[in-house]
Amino acid sequence: MKKEIQCINFDLDSVLYIPSDFLESTLLMSIKAMMQAGLKAELSEALEKLKEIRSIDSNAKDHFDKLCLFFNKKYDPLIIAAGIEKYWDCKIGNMTSVPETMFVLSTLYPKYPLAIVSNGPALKQAGKIVRLGLAHFFSKYDDTLQLKRHHFYATSKKTQVKPFPYLWLQSKKDIGYAFSSAVMVGDRYWEDIFGAKRLGMITVKMNRGSHVDETVEKAFEKAMQIPEMKDYFLEEHSRREIISLMKPDYTIESLQELVKLLDSM
Repeated sequence: MKKEIQCINFDLDSVLYIPSDFLESTLLMSIKAMMQAGLKAELSEALEKLKEIRSIDSNAKDHFDKLCLFFNKKYDPLIIAAGIEKYWDCKIGNMTSVPETMFVLSTLYPKYPLAIVSNGPALKQAGKIVRLGLAHFFSKYDDTLQLKRHHFYATSKKTQVKPFPYLWLQSKKDIGYAFSSAVMVGDRYWEDIFGAKRLGMITVKMNRGSHVDETVEKAFEKAMQIPEMKDYFLEEHSRREIISLMKPDYTIESLQELVKLLDSM
């Protein structure tokens, strides 16, 4: 007997678009603009330092501030602004969705409620789907309220990011589905698969992006280095239970496979 699917939740990065394709060239152009404005650094050493800064928190808003302070020993708004403006010029110009994204979302949108459930600053993540021209797929007009409701959920707060249940609970409340009849499509074992599966969702792992070679065990060990994650989830589950919940129900290589998969459920 086929299962009724009441909602499909999507992660954003590496699922609907691949951010890493143009990242390094964007960072290089940003550094060159900062050097032209007065950054006292060689291109290669500045790139390595910027990568080091970003590795701590890729969503932080002060990457270029820290780069300027490190090399010039002071905060210089003109140098920092040169980097920021070039970064967004390059990113907006190069940002494109995965080739099949538009077609697949167009196919799914008339059949199912679709939602974005993403870790990261809400405005930054929302900006991505607006620039990619995907926002309308995650919106529905509410006749009662006479306004458009957006099924978009993102946060960077430590105890609300996936795999904490906060974002999915918001999605469930707004759309009105049962977790057992909802699908989560994501590229990470810990954040997406474990977080959704422990709530009872059907989990689909997108096997691409920067985490494609990460194993369940490596993802678990990395997560346990974060105190908030370790304290919360090891109190709720044993290590064996967590590892089991990190294994997806299905694995796909492209979004087009998702359409066939949903038809077979």
